[in-house]
Amino acid sequence: MRHGSQLSHLIREYALPAILLLLTACSGGSGGGDSSKSVNMQSVQISGRIQFEDKEYGAFGFNGNTAFKPVRYAVVDLVDAYDSTVATTVSDESGQYTLAGSGANLRLRVLAQTGAASGAVITIHDHEGNIYAITAELELDPVQVDIDISAGNDVAGAFNVLDAFTSSTEFVNQFTNTPLPELNAFWKVRSSQYGTYYCSSNYRSGSCPQGKGIYVLGGRSGGGDSDHYDDDVLFHEYAHYIEGLVGAQDSPGGVHYLTENDQDLRLTWSEGLGGFFPAAVKTWMTQHRPELLSTAAGLPPTYFIDTYGSTAGISIDMADPATMFCPWGQDCFVYSSSEVAVVKILIGLMNEFGMRAIWDIYANYMAKGTVLPATLETFWDGWMAQRAPGSEELAALEAVFNERLVFYQQDRFEIDNSAGMYRKLSICDTDACDNEKHYLYYDNFSSDKDLVAFDAVYGSHYLIETIELSNGADTYIRIVDAAGNQVFDIYGQKMANDNRPGTVYCGVYDDPCRIHNDSSMLSSELSFTPKYSGTYYVEVTTSPNKAAAAGRYGAYSLQITY
Repeated sequence: MRHGSQLSHLIREYALPAILLLLTACSGGSGGGDSSKSVNMQSVQISGRIQFEDKEYGAFGFNGNTAFKPVRYAVVDLVDAYDSTVATTVSDESGQYTLAGSGANLRLRVLAQTGAASGAVITIHDHEGNIYAITAELELDPVQVDIDISAGNDVAGAFNVLDAFTSSTEFVNQFTNTPLPELNAFWKVRSSQYGTYYCSSNYRSGSCPQGKGIYVLGGRSGGGDSDHYDDDVLFHEYAHYIEGLVGAQDSPGGVHYLTENDQDLRLTWSEGLGGFFPAAVKTWMTQHRPELLSTAAGLPPTYFIDTYGSTAGISIDMADPATMFCPWGQDCFVYSSSEVAVVKILIGLMNEFGMRAIWDIYANYMAKGTVLPATLETFWDGWMAQRAPGSEELAALEAVFNERLVFYQQDRFEIDNSAGMYRKLSICDTDACDNEKHYLYYDNFSSDKDLVAFDAVYGSHYLIETIELSNGADTYIRIVDAAGNQVFDIYGQKMANDNRPGTVYCGVYDDPCRIHNDSSMLSSELSFTPKYSGTYYVEVTTSPNKAAAAGRYGAYSLQITY
């Protein structure tokens, strides 16, 4: 049993003004009790229900509706005048508790902390590390003591954060027997000192003053953005906590926007997983615990809502993202370098194959079966390795990926892997010529090599380039002869190129610089003037110096002009 005196200095208590006429307001605080009060010995046996007031949200933000929901699996203490815990229990899944004990000037204390019975010990702290709690003194001889924490109480947000993480834990515990590590969250009402993010290191720094845990934006004294009632944001950050649990987290972090589709593949996987997790949790809750949902009736569980004040700052259906948000009305939610595309793919796989299939690949292959970075490519590899899908499953899998223009499959030119099976590519006299679309993917995880022949005339000048890169492609091109030997041009220059001249990695808003997986960033280019007329071969592979932000696969177009 935990003794209260060991924790009293770590608990930030909030007094409840009145509860069913059995409780009266107390001074709160975390000191050694009120020495001015007379000491009254009590012996009680009480039970009751603990609830907090939740806020309902729809596609446009909070709609004004509220409902009281149970405070589940929370630590409930009887505390005496000397801040010693004389009895302790944990509320059940309905928020019910029972306690008995004796002591001086007893009060009931409910911590914003779950017991191990919830599947993980989850604790909500302020920025100084104090545990949030709500307390009330007991008078007379109470038997039934119900606690309702209204949304207007400064501590209410801590209990909603606790509730969202408790639902997340219940969801995850379906798929693993591994005990979940303790989760600490840090939040302060009306404080914008820290944003909302997950710190994966125990090292205490300026942005992570209490070290490892989830930090939650509390807002400002005059209103503004806050996240303690934004369940989708809380679910998203919980997904990052799970990344740390399974050990498949390689994201470099940094600036990212939902409408970008040129991001680091490690980032899009991590953020895509975070965007998918709210949909997965709410889909499960819709089926098993609909009474615990905070969403308005009729709102699909795939909607992601992030409010600013009372209205939605971000409102997007991840299963059907509207292109109205994209530049020029195009569909920007495509490619493995888009976090929204990753979300939509995972939702499609969940609908097609179930959440268990996704979890098994993620936790058992990506975390344990490979040393490759956590990206959508690695997830695909895990699906192939663990499930060995037959033709029907593979077709369904490809359909989900292809819908977002992600092609982890052989292209129609895969006969071009050797010089003896070559084709000749037409040479164009204008940049508007047709080009060939290739995928740098070959079955059984072997490296793809595209070999394309072209006829060249002594002394003529040719421009050979890869263009229209997508899905994190990083190309490397060489010109070789029929025997596979490296070709030199008329000036003695070796005909090989990784990144075209003038490649610049920095974006205008990036600090530090990052590599954008856009249509030209990691493309290749050669200017070739042959020594002899004849047939030559352009060999295209993934770069041996592949950028960490890029992929092993990806798509490109090949073009030769003169």
